[in-house]
Amino acid sequence: MGEKLAIEGGKSVRASPYEVLPIIEEDEIEAVVEVLRSRKLTMLKGNKVKEFEEAFARYHGVKHAIAVSSGTAALHVALKALGIGPGDEVIVPPFTFVATATAVLHSNAIPVFADIDPKTYNLDPKSIEDRITDRTKAIIVVHLFGCPADMDPIMKIANEYNLYVVEDCAQAIGAEYRGRKVGTIGDVGCFSFYQSKNMMTGEGGMIITNDDGIAEKCRLVRHHGEPAWYHYILLGYNYRMTEMQAALGIVQLKKLERFNEIRRRNAMKYTELLKDIEGLILPEEPPYGKHVWHLYEVLLDLGMFKVDRDQFVKAVAAENVPVGIAYPSVLYLEPLFQRFMGHGKGCPWRCPLYRGEVKYYKGLCPVAEYVAERCFTLRTDPSMTEDIIEDTVKAIRKVVNAYKRP
Repeated sequence: MGEKLAIEGGKSVRASPYEVLPIIEEDEIEAVVEVLRSRKLTMLKGNKVKEFEEAFARYHGVKHAIAVSSGTAALHVALKALGIGPGDEVIVPPFTFVATATAVLHSNAIPVFADIDPKTYNLDPKSIEDRITDRTKAIIVVHLFGCPADMDPIMKIANEYNLYVVEDCAQAIGAEYRGRKVGTIGDVGCFSFYQSKNMMTGEGGMIITNDDGIAEKCRLVRHHGEPAWYHYILLGYNYRMTEMQAALGIVQLKKLERFNEIRRRNAMKYTELLKDIEGLILPEEPPYGKHVWHLYEVLLDLGMFKVDRDQFVKAVAAENVPVGIAYPSVLYLEPLFQRFMGHGKGCPWRCPLYRGEVKYYKGLCPVAEYVAERCFTLRTDPSMTEDIIEDTVKAIRKVVNAYKRP
């Protein structure tokens, strides 16, 4: 018999829950205060957004960086700039944050779900090719959990079928594919600076590209389609980043490499401490790239346990250690997609400009469904000290011993 679990009334591994928060030091605080004192809080008045864009472009070795209000906005702006709209299909993974797919809906286009690779959880190129129709206009590739997708075969498919490639790098800032930073391989790269990301501005996002025309359209879409005051040439939005966010981003970008190295060390520590526990399938860094470990994902061999993944994670969380589920379900089985809850009246699926028919059903992407039932995640944030990691592993070991089948 193992120790009594906290969820069953036993003593927890940690006395109180550990909240994972971003590292904010004096230079971040001073940068934001400087903007507040200037009273130039919007990019229309100040110069911090421009400075952040230039620094981000230099870091990635690209011509253009366009700052926006969120990673979701980055995806939407990118798709609009590429001309994606009614009647078009965009191939996306189903095992990701919802914004990857809803950005397609925001563009009044149709998300088509392709299956994932069982090792990296990124898009499987073979499944991509199976989903292409004469209505397909783009592929959104997610570098999930900080792991770079295998871009060469995806770019080969895109070139063969004349498709745009949008890289969703929300969880992978600084990751590399064959020596190239993610976001620089497709037509457009999109990033998120939400507070849990590898670098953060609280909320915020960025688009990068080497295409002058795409960059110009992104800037127009970001700001009301307005090239000059009170003149409008296309449908745009207010997706501007604030000067405070940009000031924070300038400082955070300088720390990104250090933060990513800490995440890599934390991931290696998890692997070292978890590798001997039966029933856990651990992630690996692919041979073609540099993983930046936004999260450390673990797959449960459910046949070895008396409970499902959800109960397993609840028991670990009750030990007061940071553990989560990303993602609990494939997107196409969520009500939004099952009930075609887009813009109303079935739009965009029932749009008269759409000549196809898409069905979202259980079994559509079997690998993604398998993973979604078994995967849980551990935090790798730079603020995670070694004792927190050790306590997290201790909690997992405790739950494994309690729930494993005899």
